[in-house]
Amino acid sequence: MSLEAILAAIHAAGERQVEEIERRAAEEAEAILAAARKEAEAVRQDACARAVAPAYREHARIIHRARLLNLRTVGAASEVAIDTALEHVQRCLAALRSEGDYAAILRRLTEEALDGLRGSLEDVSRAQIEVDARDVELMAGILSDLGLDLEVRGGLRCWGGLVAYSEDACIVVINTLESRLERAMPFLRRDLAALFEKGDGVRPASIMETPAYAR
Repeated sequence: MSLEAILAAIHAAGERQVEEIERRAAEEAEAILAAARKEAEAVRQDACARAVAPAYREHARIIHRARLLNLRTVGAASEVAIDTALEHVQRCLAALRSEGDYAAILRRLTEEALDGLRGSLEDVSRAQIEVDARDVELMAGILSDLGLDLEVRGGLRCWGGLVAYSEDACIVVINTLESRLERAMPFLRRDLAALFEKGDGVRPASIMETPAYAR
């Protein structure tokens, strides 16, 4: 082989080595660049997450506060509506004496009160009745219809109804309209709350469905 051929072969081998070195260097540089880009993206996303997280938390707090406020507002509105309804009931009961069916209502209240006494007494013939002075005459007529001759006093001041006593006053049955409303109030509030919440036609408990009690 001539000297020129040998030199040409050496030169060609050197160029191949240089190309291989350059190729490997380029691959390594691309790998390093890709890793750097990936790491930079991860850093950016983490930074964004850290920056946005407080906003998300604040947003969640705002939504939570809004929901609580809405619940309080709805609850307060329901309470106002319930109070208004109960005030209307009170006004109706206070005016019941002037209604045409008051005599029938008073008779029913009287029968219930006497039944309450009978639960503790064998004989109610000596029981005493106390009513509002405006109901004394009406009560006398009711007792006459029931075949009873009981003492009637007019010392009460009430919307209507009566208080029945045993002869020794140890047993007392209070059956006034005020007492009926007081006993029915928890059930009225419960049923009215259900009515306002569901709107499905729940019928509030009637005060006339709450029995008299003895004490």
